Amino acid sequence: MTHDTTHDTTHDTLISRCVIRKSSELSVLNIHNSLSTRWWGVKSRLFILLLFFNCFLLSSGYSINSRIETMPMEIGGSSEGQKTACFPLGSTVYTPGESPTLSIFEPRYRAMYNHILLTGTRRFVVPRTFQSSSGRQLMSRYAPVLYLDDLKDVSGSTGDAVKYVCSHSCIGVARIDGVTRLSSAGSDTWMEVVTAPFGSDDDVERMGRSAILPATRGLREAYAKLVDSQHEGDADIRFTKDSVPTLALDTGEGRESIWETVRLWARFRRQKGGQVERDIQEGLQVKILEYLKEG
Repeated sequence: MTHDTTHDTTHDTLISRCVIRKSSELSVLNIHNSLSTRWWGVKSRLFILLLFFNCFLLSSGYSINSRIETMPMEIGGSSEGQKTACFPLGSTVYTPGESPTLSIFEPRYRAMYNHILLTGTRRFVVPRTFQSSSGRQLMSRYAPVLYLDDLKDVSGSTGDAVKYVCSHSCIGVARIDGVTRLSSAGSDTWMEVVTAPFGSDDDVERMGRSAILPATRGLREAYAKLVDSQHEGDADIRFTKDSVPTLALDTGEGRESIWETVRLWARFRRQKGGQVERDIQEGLQVKILEYLKEG
């Protein structure tokens, strides 16, 4: 399908053995290597292991989060509205403000990119995909919208293994109201859906910024409690206290928007997940050595 070579420009970091520091100082993650096991470490590891279990189920095609609104990947629903190219990318989720790069090699997606260039739309939606326990293919009803910024034909240098290397901007979120065409692997038939804009500036104006921003106060308070508990428990990976007052919670898509905080949390989960993986590997190595010594 694609190779995602996204560069995380939002969280430019300087990585050392003990500290991961965010250059913009929006948030900082301190990593302290410790051999002793603390109560917070135990709780956080159990929590992350549960997250890994959830991710395993999702990677196996089963959605366990009932709060994600899904719809069947089948022709149906509304046929009236904006017809938009659709590029399902499994568990990949982009947020407004990101700049992902994709390598395109499948015939159906080569054809899709040719279409959005020819028509001048230069945009498509990227829903997350799932599989129900009964085997039914599903996708998220709300999907990020990617805008094609630049396309390079690299077929000559790759022996046609990869056709295009494309850079994009995630420019918003759209609601999928219907499916008008399904894609077909091995052919040049790409998926098409009917979409409606969602979360635009007009929506913010109708709801009123004064009504939206107060709802984020609870989030800042919860984040502050999390940071305090991390420091009280001397967590191996933690946010700095300086990040609390600068937590991005504004509307829109800029660096002060809540999307920045979403990306920050995703980055924290990746760091924590990496730590848990290393701990498991080290534990397995110890067990193997003990077994070999006994044998």
